[in-house]
Amino acid sequence: MRQDDFSGLLPACCRVGFASIDRYDTDERKAMEAFLPDVQTVIVVAHHVMHSLEWTWFAFDGEPGGETCAADLHAKSMGKRICHALETKGHRNVLLPYPGECGVMFKTLAVKTGLGHLGDSFLFMNADWGPWIHLRVILTEAQIDCEPRPTPQACTHCGACLQACPSGAIMEGDFDGLKCRDGMRGLRNALGKAPTIYECEQCLRACPIGPAPHEVLVSYKYQEI
Repeated sequence: MRQDDFSGLLPACCRVGFASIDRYDTDERKAMEAFLPDVQTVIVVAHHVMHSLEWTWFAFDGEPGGETCAADLHAKSMGKRICHALETKGHRNVLLPYPGECGVMFKTLAVKTGLGHLGDSFLFMNADWGPWIHLRVILTEAQIDCEPRPTPQACTHCGACLQACPSGAIMEGDFDGLKCRDGMRGLRNALGKAPTIYECEQCLRACPIGPAPHEVLVSYKYQEI
């Protein structure tokens, strides 16, 4: 199969990238082969988040982890559309659970497809959308033409995200995921049992690359927590 076989399947807010399983290191391959032993190709769906409400997480018992957001529901539905197209040609596929459930980082898998790069904030980004991207990953036994179609480097290393991070998780040349997680946890604890969860977007909004969505009106400031 060719990459062009998938053109027209997705709306303009989504892009799809492909990478051969051979492009990944041993640990990444083992993690993916646990879901699909004969995986040949990694397919990444990238959705452009254009409204902050798309990333407002809410309780949803039908999802692993008990919560979801509109961006993930949309990206997952686009992934299912691709899976259906592959299944009609007789190929087995797996739409991976969200990263906390499957043990692989979607953004590091996505880099190998040429869809974008990791910025200094450790967020996946490209030159058109900046860091406002939500990812989903499909594994397939289909062998697809996987010549990467790289996008221009997006991160300019301006340091804006480093200065904006309220948790101090972003450092020059490094990122502390535990600090970021603890900062998010503190934000959630401060909100209590809110019906929706508005996560920190300080590093994204500081980034000069890509159009930032209109900010959701909230009654708190992260810096005050």
